[in-house]
Amino acid sequence: MTKTEYARHRGVSQPYISKLAKNGILVMRGNKIDVAATDTVLDDKPVADPDSPPAGPQASFARPIRTSEDLGPTPPGQQAGASFGQAKTIEMVFRAKLRRLEFETKQGKLIDAEAYRRAAADAFRMFRDGLLGIPDRLAMTIAAESDPKKVHLALKTEITRELEAASNAVLAL
Repeated sequence: MTKTEYARHRGVSQPYISKLAKNGILVMRGNKIDVAATDTVLDDKPVADPDSPPAGPQASFARPIRTSEDLGPTPPGQQAGASFGQAKTIEMVFRAKLRRLEFETKQGKLIDAEAYRRAAADAFRMFRDGLLGIPDRLAMTIAAESDPKKVHLALKTEITRELEAASNAVLAL
């Protein structure tokens, strides 16, 4: 299917389809779009694309890609596994998904999960340490203070400071 026909099929603009093709998201066979494979890639999209056109009526006539497990038992005399065409389509879909992930990572839509976990753990550790340090910082001040309002104010000030530091650390993630 051509890009124009595919744009009509998906209910989107032709420039949007050209952008997807340029970024390697569409599964192409020469200059034509493999409709079933590309529909599978686009329908499996994990995050909303802010550059995508507004959602409209979309007819998805895509057939799911069938693997050897879906095909049932292999008749006697035939080899198990997908045909060459099915294997090629599966490989193209896989490559298109990888290119889409790389593209979205470069756009800043996706981040490294392990790096995020480390940064989040560091932020929460700093928050915990800050809260646990409040008694050490305020013990002498509170012990010397007889006015309950001043004790309350000192505690509130320190807790607020720690919460703001934690908030800033989370925003920096």
